[in-house]
Amino acid sequence: MIKNIILKPKGPFSLKKLAGFTNDRIVGKSNIIIKKISSIESADTNSITFIDNKKYFKNLDSTKAGACIISDEGLSKYTSKGRLSFLVSKNPYLSYVKLLYIFYPDAINLNKNKINVSKSSQISKNADLKDNVSIGDNTIINSFTSIGPNVYIGKNCFIGNNVSISNTYIGNNVIIQDGTIIGQDGFGYVNNGKKYIKVPQIGIVKINDDVEIGSNCAIDRGSLNYTEIKKGVKIDNLVHIAHNVVIGENTVIAGQTGIAGSSSIGKNVLMGGQVGVSGHLSINDNVQIGAQSGVTKNISKNSIVSGTPSVNLKTYLKQAVMLKQMVEKK
Repeated sequence: MIKNIILKPKGPFSLKKLAGFTNDRIVGKSNIIIKKISSIESADTNSITFIDNKKYFKNLDSTKAGACIISDEGLSKYTSKGRLSFLVSKNPYLSYVKLLYIFYPDAINLNKNKINVSKSSQISKNADLKDNVSIGDNTIINSFTSIGPNVYIGKNCFIGNNVSISNTYIGNNVIIQDGTIIGQDGFGYVNNGKKYIKVPQIGIVKINDDVEIGSNCAIDRGSLNYTEIKKGVKIDNLVHIAHNVVIGENTVIAGQTGIAGSSSIGKNVLMGGQVGVSGHLSINDNVQIGAQSGVTKNISKNSIVSGTPSVNLKTYLKQAVMLKQMVEKK
């Protein structure tokens, strides 16, 4: 299922060889063998990971990675001396991108694989099924919809007209309305000093059971792992969910909302229309966010917030009253 739609890395490579590709210096063991690139949270001893954001320095001592691409500043924060090996880079993100092209040279041009479609599914004659696609029982796919490459769709799903789905796992009883695009590359570029280079996106989208997604939404594939929509989530029209975002169970998101990359939304969250969420944030369970709010900081569970930048609802209402009074005095 999921494993059948995830890209397989080339390799393995020694850390010494990888350092030759990136022109970075090694701190630690140069002969360790690296089999894949992973996020710092999901890495194991066969992985190389990277840190280019200071807020993740705290993960250095807990990561299970065998090696890490890091800056000199980040290296100075590492206290568990001797366990991790490093590629020390002036631009860790650029070095990471260089290694993506080494491990995943076919991230765009994939090998062809078979198509598996249940006999009880209903596929429009105008739908286009690409490579490595599996479609479950009683699933309906409407006209001018493109499925694949690398898509698994479960049972009893409904996919509307003019939908495009690639690099995606979809569970059972999922509804996707017209015009939505899922599994395309996220917005990832790195400047090499001369121009912007595209960052290969090698992850997938995982949509769990009983999810409904409205029309004309865009959900980007994960850069390394998953962009995940958990069970029971309901998403309105015209919502953008960027790469690596995780949406918790039974969360409801109203139209024209945008969630930037690597942010995590908890369970039972209610988000009003036109909400904007910055990247790498954590919005915890049972939060309510008013329409047109701009979320720039983490939000603790059970909070009710509104405004830009978002604040506690009571504070927001006080601010609104005071602003009105100031204007009326003039």
